[in-house]
Amino acid sequence: MRIDRGRTMAAALASVLLAGGAGAAGDWQGRYRWEAVGGRTAGGTGIAVTYDLAIGPPGARGGCLLTAQGFQTDERILCKAEAGARGLTVAFHSYADGRTVNRYGVAVHQPGEPLFTLTREATRGESGLITRLQGLRPLNEGAPVSGTFFARVP
Repeated sequence: MRIDRGRTMAAALASVLLAGGAGAAGDWQGRYRWEAVGGRTAGGTGIAVTYDLAIGPPGARGGCLLTAQGFQTDERILCKAEAGARGLTVAFHSYADGRTVNRYGVAVHQPGEPLFTLTREATRGESGLITRLQGLRPLNEGAPVSGTFFARVP
């Protein structure tokens, strides 16, 4: 059996982050998912990435873990979740290995940079979760940077 050290380390760090230290509001605690679709490549391959966000209990150090898996993507980001009057801001802290550069040595995000915000808004009699992308970019140019992207999952 092969052990994937990156995934094992990410799981260990996630359990530490989600178990005890300074951050996310309790009413945001839980798991959220965004299944982003970006069309097809010239060869016809579907472009899709699934983003999973785990928000820890109040007091969790940093408070969140964002994973992105799919088309040419496999990242685990330790983030900081901060609740404000209007919603929740998810900011970059580091990658799961503790570094601030990706596996290619590129600093895509800076520590403290907001990746996106989540707000709860009522639309047409229903409550919706609105995502406003900031440092996290959509899969293709011209795609909206705001909408009902993330949804709470059990």
